[in-house]
Amino acid sequence: MSGSWRWVFTVAAIFAVVFPVSGHAQPDPPRVSCLSHITSKSPTLQTRIRPRMQFSILSPSGLFRIHYDTLGLNAVPSTDLDRNGIPDFVDSAAFYMDAAYHFAIDTLGYRIPPRDYVDTSSWDVYLVQLGRTPGFYFDDRDLGQYGLYGATFAEDLLPSSCGGTVSTAFILLDNDYSNRDSIGQTTKRATYTDTSYTALAITCFHEFHHVVQYGYAYGESPTYYEMTSVWIEQRAFPSITNYTQYVRQLFRNPTLYCLSCDRSIEGSYGYSVVVRYLALTLGDDAIRSWWEGIGKCSHPAIALDSVVAVRGRDFRSLWCQMLPWLYWTGWRARDGYFLDAAILPVLEPDNTADDQHYREPAWMRTISLYPLQFKLLRATLPPTDPHSTPDTADFIASNPDIRQLAVDARVSTDYSVRIDRTSGERLGTSPYFCTRILDRNCDFLVVRGGLTVAAEQVPTPNPLIRSLHSELILPVPDAAHTGQQATVTLLTSEGIGVWRNQAPVTLNAANKRSLRIALTDEAFPRQGVFLVLIEAGGQTMVTKLAVLP
Repeated sequence: MSGSWRWVFTVAAIFAVVFPVSGHAQPDPPRVSCLSHITSKSPTLQTRIRPRMQFSILSPSGLFRIHYDTLGLNAVPSTDLDRNGIPDFVDSAAFYMDAAYHFAIDTLGYRIPPRDYVDTSSWDVYLVQLGRTPGFYFDDRDLGQYGLYGATFAEDLLPSSCGGTVSTAFILLDNDYSNRDSIGQTTKRATYTDTSYTALAITCFHEFHHVVQYGYAYGESPTYYEMTSVWIEQRAFPSITNYTQYVRQLFRNPTLYCLSCDRSIEGSYGYSVVVRYLALTLGDDAIRSWWEGIGKCSHPAIALDSVVAVRGRDFRSLWCQMLPWLYWTGWRARDGYFLDAAILPVLEPDNTADDQHYREPAWMRTISLYPLQFKLLRATLPPTDPHSTPDTADFIASNPDIRQLAVDARVSTDYSVRIDRTSGERLGTSPYFCTRILDRNCDFLVVRGGLTVAAEQVPTPNPLIRSLHSELILPVPDAAHTGQQATVTLLTSEGIGVWRNQAPVTLNAANKRSLRIALTDEAFPRQGVFLVLIEAGGQTMVTKLAVLP
């Protein structure tokens, strides 16, 4: 299927909001989690440098040799519950490296990568201090300064069958993934969002996938290596949410887009969400076929376009159909898209809050999009009802010209939106109209009507003072019955969900039905003015709440 794609969704004034299970904010992730591509040195046969460790063991399969220390900076935890004389962390590293091999090679069907010169029957893995500084000093730098989960170093460059280059490699993993590890010179922050054996497991799969990739091609843009290696983590461990930190980083700032960069890998990890979409749509084998195409010396963009075409699909259409998947996440999540959409962050607007407000006689904005870049523009429209919040129009657009990546990735196209009261496509039920201009017509529009506030029914206390009050009492819709579970959602004035919980409908001292919310949840906002959605008995009501520290 080919041609232009435009998507339009209109959401009524009262809409369903889905939240992640946990509302606790995660610390900002390190910019780089894997050192595979930030070295400027080219590996050669004459400059082999390896870490020297105190001990080593072979993994159960004999495919990996795990090197480790028990004393000094790089010492692994000494716990040895099975008393086999080998620290449990080392045993676990050996187990997960074997599992990573079997998943990539036996389950997903990737090619066995070349082994290194040290022992042609195994790959070498070194457990070193990566989580803090001073850390393991290697390759003329303190690797602890980066806050790395792992690192894969290319070593011996070899010619491929098509005239390209492949490489052998060895792996560095952190020696403990401690929750006490931190980075930063002034404000220390935790190095790892996942720690201990969880972090070890996902990193083994991530780093071995780099070894596999080097067996297809070495020297491509780091984005392609990282986006597929993060996808492997999530594919192997769907219940582990480590990858969401990278998607959050990208969704907060889509300008971290990196396919048009030279060697930067900022944003590379977040593009794993694109690989997830492609794998869910085309199948896991499509991602392997993509690397097989790269291994035949095709430019990664051309190889991916060919993979899609072989499966009877048009890349432009497939890419544009992805835009709703990127939008319906976090509190906006709905069925039919990513199964874990509720725990993914929301894609944030490219324009600032002040830049979003409509002002007469028209609102017009233009953004530039590089090939395969996506951005969200937001416009807030004055409500016709003085008791309502503003209507919101979200425009998510992308440039689907994948083949331009192989020619000159720095060529962009413009996307323009104009809103006025006279002509174009009506925005929901508002008196406003829009005109959208994009050379390649790949965008998606969602119009959210404002929420009408029930001014006569207010929370108690209001304002709520967090340092003084321990309980919040809320009104309920007329159809609510005592004992029913009601859902309470707090939203910003722009309709963005920030907190959600459930509570039973009870009778208050005046024998009226209400909700009593104990303010024990650390995720409850500390300050601001919020819309409160109360859903019970098949009805929804909206009121306002001011929160002070």
